[in-house]
Amino acid sequence: MKKALQILSILLVVSVSTNYAQALFVEDFNYNAGDLLTAKGWTVSSGTTNAIAVTSPGLTFTGYPSVAGNSITLKTTGEDVYKTFPIVSTGSIYLAFLLDVQSAQTGDYFIALSPQYFVNSSGTQSSGQTNYYARTHLKSNGTGYSIGISKSSELTGGYVYGSTVLSFNKTYVVVIKHTFNAATADDDAESIYVFGTTIPSAEPATSEVGPHVYSAKGDPTDFYHITIRQGSTSAASALKLDGIRIATSWNTLLTATDVEETSIPTKYELNQNYPNPFNPSTVINYQLPEAGNVTLKVYDVIGNEVATLVNEFKQAGVYNAKFANVQLSSGVYFYKLQVGSFKAVKKMMLTK
Repeated sequence: MKKALQILSILLVVSVSTNYAQALFVEDFNYNAGDLLTAKGWTVSSGTTNAIAVTSPGLTFTGYPSVAGNSITLKTTGEDVYKTFPIVSTGSIYLAFLLDVQSAQTGDYFIALSPQYFVNSSGTQSSGQTNYYARTHLKSNGTGYSIGISKSSELTGGYVYGSTVLSFNKTYVVVIKHTFNAATADDDAESIYVFGTTIPSAEPATSEVGPHVYSAKGDPTDFYHITIRQGSTSAASALKLDGIRIATSWNTLLTATDVEETSIPTKYELNQNYPNPFNPSTVINYQLPEAGNVTLKVYDVIGNEVATLVNEFKQAGVYNAKFANVQLSSGVYFYKLQVGSFKAVKKMMLTK
């Protein structure tokens, strides 16, 4: 049975004095130098060499809302990793980061977004993590490098580079924008903005790259994964990356708000879904006092699993998951949260 599922996760970002207004995802690599990203909630996508580790110092840029911490250094080949964020399926999604490039070659991409699921030509549904969009490329250009974007293969077309020659060993703010367009299945637009001195408070009318539309590849239905990639030996760049954030508006992406320190939950808790009864969708809230492997599944009254809403490693925080399945019949269903030895089950009612 095909499932129409959507997960909306709220990541609780903890800092000493600064939080980010409505940002969907924030990663400042505020860990110890030498820590592996796979020990900090990131999952290996591919590659077994050059594990991505935290390096010191971090990158800084006046006006960019990043927490003081460290950074990561990407080499020209090796391990690729990914993480998830709350699903975005309409409007625009913005991905920003601090970038300092040491060397560039013939061109490859180092960061990308991908959907929750991918459905192949036979109708089989699988994880969409490796179905990349908004691929951000770098290639050598004279004494510096150029930045580009692609919606398709990084090697065989569907990509376009900006005209500005960027300097090595200089920190830039890069903003990637993907705009969903429901009118047709292949007309989503992607853009890149690059800033070397100041960041504008409003989205500029002109971008370094794009808006780029590549109709040879179909549009994604949503975005749910972010992947950091070390590319191939002959094409990739060596660079430092820091201050990654994802949001659905320019203002939210680049604006920091001073708040009091946010507390980590003190206990595991699975809350009653809302609304209940529901039709066609409902939201399930849960909280984690510490990081761990989380599963959240839905069962029918005789114990058959009908949906897996969450099955991944998550940091401590407060989350929610949206459940919707138009093919299920009216009736009672159960949802179960399991994190290590903690288990909790609650009942919900679907009415049609």
